[in-house]
Amino acid sequence: MRRSSGEIRFLAVVTYGRTGSTTLQAALNALPGVTIRGENYGALRGLHDYVQALAETADRHHAGRPAHPWFGSARLRPDDVLTSLRSHVLETVLRPPRDSTWVGFKEVRYEPGHFATYDELLEFLLFLDKLLPGIRFLINVRDPESAARSGWWPEHDDARGALRESRERLGRAAEDLAELLGADRVVLIDYDEWVARPDVVTRAFRTLGLPRDDEAVREALDTRLAHGQHGDGSLAQAALEEGRRDDR
Repeated sequence: MRRSSGEIRFLAVVTYGRTGSTTLQAALNALPGVTIRGENYGALRGLHDYVQALAETADRHHAGRPAHPWFGSARLRPDDVLTSLRSHVLETVLRPPRDSTWVGFKEVRYEPGHFATYDELLEFLLFLDKLLPGIRFLINVRDPESAARSGWWPEHDDARGALRESRERLGRAAEDLAELLGADRVVLIDYDEWVARPDVVTRAFRTLGLPRDDEAVREALDTRLAHGQHGDGSLAQAALEEGRRDDR
C-alpha cells in the first residue's frame, strides 16, 4: 500500500566508518513505529544533483520553441520533480511498514573523499530536508585516533587526517543545521560517550522527538549484532576493544 509522506516522520543517521552506526541503527529500530534502513552507497546524492540541474535549467531558461537549444525548459517544474522523487524514495528505498510512524536510513559516506568541501556536505543535508520534509538528523562522531586504528581504514593514505576533518565537519554541520532548521532537528553524539553510557542515546532520541522505549534501546545497545564481535560480552563492552571488525 502506498504511504503518504505526510503520514510519517523522517530521520537520518549521519556519520563515518567505525563509529558504531550499525549499533545505533539497531537501537533506533528497537523503538515502536521506527524503521531505519541501512546504508545505500550515498544513492540520494544522485537525486540531489538531478534536482539541482533541473532547478538551474528552469531558473535560467524559459524556452518553448522547438528550435531553441533549451526547448522544454519553460515547462520544467522542479517542485513536481521533488514530490515525485519523494514518493520514489519512500516506495523503493525506505519502504516503511504499515505500522511505521518514523522511517529513515543511516549512511557513513560523509568523509572528505565523498564531499570535497564542507559547503557541499551541508548543501546535501539541507537537500535531504527538502526531499524528506522535517527530517531529523542524528549525527554521530568518534575519536579519530580510535576510529583510524580499526580495520576499516588500513588502506587509507591519511586515515587520521580524513577522520579528524570528518569529525570537525560533522560537528560544524550539527551547529549549522540547528541554526537553520531548529535545535530539535539535530543531535550530535559521541561514540566514546554513549558506548559507556546508554543514557546519552536515550536522551538524544527524546530530543529528536522519537517514540520512547528506554529499556528496548538499552537492550539493543547491549546485544552483540550478528555481524559484530565474536565471543562473550556485550556489544558495548566489545566496542571498547581495539580492532572492531564489522560493527560500524
